[in-house]
Amino acid sequence: MDTFKGYLACKNWMCYAIFIFTVACIDPVEPVFENEEGLIYVDGLLSTTKGSSFVTVSESILEFNSLNFELLSDAQVSYRNVETGLEIPLLLQTNTYVPPADFFAEQGSTWELNITLSDGRTYRSTPEYISASVSISDIRASYNPELIYRESAQQFLPGHTISIDINDPADEENYYLWRFTSYETLEVCQSCTNSILRNGECQENPSSQSTNYNTDYLCNQNCWQKRYTENINIFSDEFSNGLQISDLPISNVLLYSLQNIVVDIQQFSLTPKAYEYYKTLKDIVDNNGGLNAPPPAALVGNMFNTQNENEFVLGRFTAAATTKKSIFINREDILDFPIEEDDGLQLETCTTFCFPDQCSGVAAPCNAPIITTANCSENRFQTAIEPEGWLQ
Repeated sequence: MDTFKGYLACKNWMCYAIFIFTVACIDPVEPVFENEEGLIYVDGLLSTTKGSSFVTVSESILEFNSLNFELLSDAQVSYRNVETGLEIPLLLQTNTYVPPADFFAEQGSTWELNITLSDGRTYRSTPEYISASVSISDIRASYNPELIYRESAQQFLPGHTISIDINDPADEENYYLWRFTSYETLEVCQSCTNSILRNGECQENPSSQSTNYNTDYLCNQNCWQKRYTENINIFSDEFSNGLQISDLPISNVLLYSLQNIVVDIQQFSLTPKAYEYYKTLKDIVDNNGGLNAPPPAALVGNMFNTQNENEFVLGRFTAAATTKKSIFINREDILDFPIEEDDGLQLETCTTFCFPDQCSGVAAPCNAPIITTANCSENRFQTAIEPEGWLQ
């Protein structure tokens, strides 16, 4: 797909009430922010399982008297093990910084996040200790044709609720965060808008007779589209400490397509401060359309400017022990319409490059090379590696 430019939208009136967590206390207070540019927002997770760690870095900009957060793609980002000094650089993949594919952290280790922007500003998190993980004993999915109501669509959307069973440890307080990565088979691996695919990139078609068109390219190998959590799902064992927790709903997986799907659940064991941060953020997100329309205000967490201790830095870095469990969902018998509309394939044809008379044989052919397939990319949104739990 074409690389997209990401923004975290922020309504003006909400930007005046951004919550802050201090290092000494987990109770939120409310500083007041004007609509100013240059506010940094960090969303970072470090996990004990491969493929679950990521960081995004954004900066506020003013556009038409509205405060937005633009994702930064030119930062230097790294995890650092506080005890050993080991530094893990992160690479940019579609507006998200990720560590090497085989990276995972160990339980009992302590990590910090370091960020250097292109203008020299540097940011660091307070150290995060990774405690023990809690296993998921069972997982299941139940379909609901009216799973959630989405205000932007003004209708109920279909999908599956994912529920789990866990045996909550009795000797400690436990705080949980759940995210998921889903995998659906892809038919189209690349699409170009008003352009054609050449040498792996969408390029202008000098022979085009149209100024408004799309060109699709079929996958030339098995390929899966990856999607991610759209809401914040957390839980405290305050009233269930030491009990077996059954049928706990922890994620909603919307019916974007009718393709069969694997949902890979990641369960993070949070510290109390991290839980309070996500709890307040969840209240904001749930009232403003979910993570598809990111929060209108972001919390101040555990990040700070190493050169200016008075700067408010929005967002948080969390290092957490992680448990994963996957479920395969067969969606072949679902009769409801999927959320994403199928506009039909628009492959390259003779008329992509030539005049109709040249394609019908009336005029001499133009002999333009036609390409209809593309490779499956290994990135945050595509993979050719069969997901664990795939049954087809």
